[in-house]
Amino acid sequence: MKYQNILFDIDNTLINSADLIAKLLKEGAVREGVDMPIEEYRKRIGQPGEMILREFGVQNWQNVLARYLIEFNENMNELTYFVGVEQMLDDLLAMNLTVGVVTSKDRVQFDKEVSHFPIIAKMPIVTTADLTKNPKPSGEPITYTLERFNLARERTLYVGDSIFDMQASKNAGVDFVVAKWGALPNVDFNNAKYQAKTPNDIVGIVQ
Repeated sequence: MKYQNILFDIDNTLINSADLIAKLLKEGAVREGVDMPIEEYRKRIGQPGEMILREFGVQNWQNVLARYLIEFNENMNELTYFVGVEQMLDDLLAMNLTVGVVTSKDRVQFDKEVSHFPIIAKMPIVTTADLTKNPKPSGEPITYTLERFNLARERTLYVGDSIFDMQASKNAGVDFVVAKWGALPNVDFNNAKYQAKTPNDIVGIVQ
């Protein structure tokens, strides 16, 4: 097999969560007097919440994020795996591949979200946003993961749903698969190495 290491984004790649994230961030910003269309939040999912709020000029972004974490935890029951994701992860692990996640969430956010998703929680490779200076779309998080876990760049694949994931992959020099099942339909992913319509397509790509 060409690829031995499969790294994933989490939100809207493994877990159907982007709509909830966008909704809660928007509501928090509105309370601070900043009212941007929810579509603008949705387009930016894949970046840290702090970066999104600061881009929109939310002065008290720390307060917004603090309340966001509470509300996100309260609404955790709305989150689910995308159909086929659990089987895909089981299949990849059965193939003795190295599987992990590189996310724009910090460790606190990650631990809260994946407490409901034990397959992700048990992954041996986890890189959260607080481990590097620059988040995606910088290549630093993926590069950090390669170096920290001694993964061969040419045998590593990154799977994500956003333009920021694709840019991070390019900047880190690893091949990228767009998870079309979670991606926005009007985003140009022509520069992706692979386009997967379903989670099962990932298994086919690495075989």
